[in-house]
Amino acid sequence: MSEEFDRYDAFVKRIEEKYPAMYANPYGGICVGEGWWPIIETLSQAIQSNIDWRNKRAAQHPDLGYKSVKQVTVAQIKEKFGGLRFYYDGGDEYIAGMVSMAEYLAEVTCEECGKPGKQRRGGWIKTLCDEHEEKRQQAYKERFKNVQP
Repeated sequence: MSEEFDRYDAFVKRIEEKYPAMYANPYGGICVGEGWWPIIETLSQAIQSNIDWRNKRAAQHPDLGYKSVKQVTVAQIKEKFGGLRFYYDGGDEYIAGMVSMAEYLAEVTCEECGKPGKQRRGGWIKTLCDEHEEKRQQAYKERFKNVQP
């Protein structure tokens, strides 16, 4: 279990160091499985690249109608009802589209391993591949094997 926490801590530290403006304010953290980490990292990179590009163009060419974009600050990233929730302030409609796309991608990606998955019911709604759903079902059966209906 410690190895899992070490990987999580390393991921969060890497994200916060790569995108300090986005993750500068105290926020609710990143509470999703490892399979969604690449989605979050790619989304963070795309958001920051867009902000940097748009703000550079706005400064260089204000006469052409380029508008600056307010820096995105993350409030919380979590799983809810089997889907990714990326709560933030700032940005614009283009960034909102990026966030929507990332949230959709997570709905078809196993939260545990990143392979193709689908939303599964049974207690908590989780987005899992067949392998991780089978493991979840086995763990559920083991936990409740002595419970009488």
